[in-house]
Amino acid sequence: MTQRLIQGFIAFLLLLVTFSPVALAVDAALADTVMADAKKIAPSTKVIVKSPAAKSQTPKPQKTPEQHYLDGAACLNFADTACAQVELASLKPASAYAKLLQGQIALANADFDTTLRLLIPLQAETSLLPQALVSLHASLARAYEHQENTLRALEQYVKVAEISDSATNQANIWRLVSTQPKEVLLEMRGEGSDATVQGWVDLALAASYPERRERNIEQWRSAYPQHPASAELLASITGAAKAKAKTKTAVNGSIALLLPLDSPVYGSAAQAVQAGFMAAMTVDNVNNPSAPQVQVYATGTPEQTRAAYAKAVSDGSTWVVGPLTRDEVGSLLAGNITIPTLALNQPENEIKPQEHLTLFGLSAENEARQIAQMVRNRGLQTAQVIVADSPLAKRVAKAFMEEWKALQGSVTIELTVTKFTNPEPAKLAELKATSLANAADMIFIAGNASQAKTMRPYLDAATPTYGISHLYDGAAKGLQNMDLVAIHFVDMPWMLEPDNPEFANYRGAAAQFKSADLQRLFAMGLDAYRLLPHLQGQATGKTLLDGATGEIIFGETALIRELPLAQFRRDGVALENAP
Repeated sequence: MTQRLIQGFIAFLLLLVTFSPVALAVDAALADTVMADAKKIAPSTKVIVKSPAAKSQTPKPQKTPEQHYLDGAACLNFADTACAQVELASLKPASAYAKLLQGQIALANADFDTTLRLLIPLQAETSLLPQALVSLHASLARAYEHQENTLRALEQYVKVAEISDSATNQANIWRLVSTQPKEVLLEMRGEGSDATVQGWVDLALAASYPERRERNIEQWRSAYPQHPASAELLASITGAAKAKAKTKTAVNGSIALLLPLDSPVYGSAAQAVQAGFMAAMTVDNVNNPSAPQVQVYATGTPEQTRAAYAKAVSDGSTWVVGPLTRDEVGSLLAGNITIPTLALNQPENEIKPQEHLTLFGLSAENEARQIAQMVRNRGLQTAQVIVADSPLAKRVAKAFMEEWKALQGSVTIELTVTKFTNPEPAKLAELKATSLANAADMIFIAGNASQAKTMRPYLDAATPTYGISHLYDGAAKGLQNMDLVAIHFVDMPWMLEPDNPEFANYRGAAAQFKSADLQRLFAMGLDAYRLLPHLQGQATGKTLLDGATGEIIFGETALIRELPLAQFRRDGVALENAP
């Protein structure tokens, strides 16, 4: 009886396995295994047969919009925009997180207009995660900064600091405001209603005068007692000023000044350099009984230069400053340079570094290279080069084009223009037609102020136009520069910052020099003296001096001047914030 019951039970199981829908998915081997196991089971045991497909499946949890956004933002941290696009595709296009991630992807692709269009409205969102809010305002700050809207960038960085207080946030704010020219900071004063923003602007202004930085910051703290600028940041600012003051080294010994004072061609230039040099020494050595002695040696020809150098060495000079012209410097290089020498020009050709020799001067070619670097950093790719018919203008144009092409820029046309004193209408009409037929992202003018004024009306005024310091005749305001309005150019701080208090002690000595060129040479004399104690044992790339002629950096074979960018405007000349 028991045996029959077992056989019946097994038959019933086989019936279920054979005809149930689940069983259709089970192969014959699995059915045989089930039968073999069932024969071993005691009558009282319950037998349950399940196919693998019948096992309960645990569904994968769905990511929230917040998680999709955070994962996409993490992708952007590794510059993986494709990965961020995958996360973006999982978000509803109209959602705040989708717009935020899309705006950050646009920022990564340097599409700043799209970034601002998408992210500005999101500032009204109140439900975003704190880390998303930080990313929102940080992205807006970067977009505004790239578009040179410094005030709006500062406002956004301040919002980031309010949400996520850290030293990094304050460092970003200080980096932004401390690198702005004084004119930009002054324009920003009073433009914003936020006291914290205004405080940062005023702090940057207070710190922009190194000689009285510590006192200025004490006054700033009294004016802004509740400002969030950290004590550590303020200490680093004042500490930098103190360190700079402590590291100031006096010029000792005797100085030989080699200048072509009697030259009919270069005499006035030499006098301006000498006046600047002596003015700097006088100011630096007030009440100093051990001031250095200066002996002037006349030069003019290569032979005179070599003889003057040998005499300076035999007289026991500690330093040699000069000579002034390219030919004189070239003749000096042919001899043996045995004591620290600061030459005030650069030879025609590149030279190898030499012990005891440092080259310093007002190189027009270096200014042209700096313009090329600035403009390429702004994303412009093609250039017209308009050249005056003079040897200097041709050297400037050559330097610009070499640097421009090295930076992967292209030149649509190089056009040399002649007869500036009495231009022929047909030539000027040809200039206009040729320029319009070879459109470019920018125009570079290689010429002086009068030459540029002749060419400018026949060039496309809507195309950004650039030049070097030779475009500026020193008249900040005047009808004579109206033809140059909107042109960008580089020049030294001495010319662009007439009210800078750091230069106030030297202006009286410079007043006798009426032309812009002589003023620049006077400033070179100032910096030549102030550079002397900094020249020995410096590393390439190190900033030696924030000087009257620019920020002076130690290069491989010569000192490099980094110049501020300015622009001609209807109300005068104004500094710009170059990238």
